Amino acid sequence: MTQNYGEPDYWNARYLKDGDAFDWYQSFETLKSFLTSHCEKSDNILMLGCGNSLLSEEMYKYGYKTITNVDISDVVIKQCNERYPIEEYPGLIYQVANGLDMEDFKDETFDCVIDKGTFDTIMCGNDSGDAIKICEEVFRVLKKKGIYIVISYGKPEDRQFYFEQACDWNIEIKTIPKPKDYQENPDKVNYHYIYIMRKDQ
Repeated sequence: MTQNYGEPDYWNARYLKDGDAFDWYQSFETLKSFLTSHCEKSDNILMLGCGNSLLSEEMYKYGYKTITNVDISDVVIKQCNERYPIEEYPGLIYQVANGLDMEDFKDETFDCVIDKGTFDTIMCGNDSGDAIKICEEVFRVLKKKGIYIVISYGKPEDRQFYFEQACDWNIEIKTIPKPKDYQENPDKVNYHYIYIMRKDQ
């Protein structure tokens, strides 16, 4: 049975059952050299589909002080706001929002948008148009010269079409070895893909 990853109810139930922090795919430690070479500590960063990942906390402690975290699950956002009170973590913001329609954010708000697994959950759904829609929304909220970073298990032949159809940006593709927890048999792809899309307009 295919899970409906695009529905808040699915994620609310999941986070009510298990509210412990969990990082999909990669941690800040494994992504650090990549992120620090593409994102300035002064950047206004959007973490798209944050879940209860530790990535934002660890980036914040490393010196990234303006990170807005959004997720469709009001349960996980409430948990994160309790875990990271604004008095102790000024600039680390958690709010409910859907990446398909980020009406709370004005055009050209963010320098960098980071997506670790969110695009993949959309690709698991039944409407491929949503994959284009989220790219268009990210493009809208990105500043000129801003970048959209997608960490994904999806191969370029399964992802690049949607990125290119959605927006006019330069795309760079890198790979990073999967952590041992994600390693599969030798015949499988044992690395994740990192898609870097830069808004030049």
